[in-house]
Amino acid sequence: MRIALSEMLRRRGRWFSIVGAVAFIVFLVLVLAALADGLFVGTTGALTTGDSNALVYSTDGRRSLVRSELPLSDLPEISAVSGVADVGTLGVLLGTATATTATEPFDAAVIGHTPGHAGEPTKLVAGRRPEPGEPGVTLADHSLEAEGVSLGDTLTIVGASPSLTVVGFVEDSQYLLAHSLWVPLETWEALRIEVRPETARLGAFVQAFPILVEEGADVESVAGAIDRAMGSTETVTTDEAALSLPGVEQQESTFTAIIAASFVVVALVIALFFALVTLEKRGQLAILKAIGSSNVFLLQGVLVQAVIATVAGYAIGFLLARLLGFVLPATVPVAFLPATAASLFVATVAMGGLGAAFSFRRIVRIDPASALGGEA
Repeated sequence: MRIALSEMLRRRGRWFSIVGAVAFIVFLVLVLAALADGLFVGTTGALTTGDSNALVYSTDGRRSLVRSELPLSDLPEISAVSGVADVGTLGVLLGTATATTATEPFDAAVIGHTPGHAGEPTKLVAGRRPEPGEPGVTLADHSLEAEGVSLGDTLTIVGASPSLTVVGFVEDSQYLLAHSLWVPLETWEALRIEVRPETARLGAFVQAFPILVEEGADVESVAGAIDRAMGSTETVTTDEAALSLPGVEQQESTFTAIIAASFVVVALVIALFFALVTLEKRGQLAILKAIGSSNVFLLQGVLVQAVIATVAGYAIGFLLARLLGFVLPATVPVAFLPATAASLFVATVAMGGLGAAFSFRRIVRIDPASALGGEA
C-alpha cells in the first residue's frame, strides 16, 4: 500500500487526470439520477408519500385514478376484510388554479382524501392539516411556494366557485408533475360536480381506497382477500400503482439503462488507464516480482489506487452535482436523494475496482526473469 501511495504522490498529474475523468462521469450520472428521482417523485408523489401499503381500484379502472370509480359505500366492507388496519379515500380532479399572490394560473391536481386516514401525505413541512369535513381549506404541495403561494393565501379552481385557503404545506406530494391541493373529500366532491357536472349523476364515489395493512400482515395476501370479498376491484401495492401511472415505468427503465451504461464507461476508463500504466511500469513490476513480491501484493496496490481514484472522483463529482442543483430553476424536477447517492457511490467504487482488476491480467503475465536483462 505504501508503494502504491508513493507512486500516486510522485506522479500527481497523471492521477489528477484519471480522477478528473471519473469526476466528470460521476457528475453526469448524479445529475441524471437526480432528474430521474425528481421526475418519479413529481409524477407519483401523491401515491407514494402517504402511509398506505396498497390501493384499491375498480376492475375497469386499469390502475388509473382518472378512470377508476368506486362507490363510497364500499368503504365499510373493505374495512372489514381481515388484515386491513385502516382505509382512506382518494379522488383526483385535474384542472387549473389561480392564487391571489400568483402572477399566472398553474396546473393543479385537487386530491380529495379523508384527513387522519391512510393515503394522506405524511411530510408536513409548515402549517397544519385540514380537519375531517372542514370546508374551504387545502393542504398544498410545497412546490407552490415557487409560484408565490404562502400560508393563508386563497386559491380558486377555474370553473368552480368555492375558494380554498392554504392551511399547510407538504413535501413530495405532486401528481403527474402538477401541484397537488389536498382537500377533505366533501370539498372535492363539491368542486368535482362544478367542474365536471356530468359526474353528479354518479353519486358519492371515490377513485381509489388507500389501504394500510396490520403490522405483520402480508400486503399481497390482504389485497387478494379484498378483491375476493368485493368481486369488482383490483388491489395493488403502492409501488405497483406508482409504476402503473402513464410513462413512469418507461421513464424509469430509460434512466436506469443510461446510468448503467455510464458505469460501464467508468470501468472501461479505469481499465484502460491501468492497462497503460502497467505497460509503462512493466520493468519496475518485473523487478518487484524478482525480489519476491507476489501477484496478490501487486493486486492490492492496484486496487488501493483504483479505490482512491474513484472515491476522490466521486467526491468531486458529487460536489459539482450538488452545486448545480442549487442553481437550477425550481421548474426543473430534480431530487438528490441520500439513498440514491449512497448506492451510486458503492457502484462507482465497485466498477473502479473491477476495471483495475481487468488490467491485473497483464501483471500476472510479467516474467520476473525479464528484470535480469536490464529491461527495467
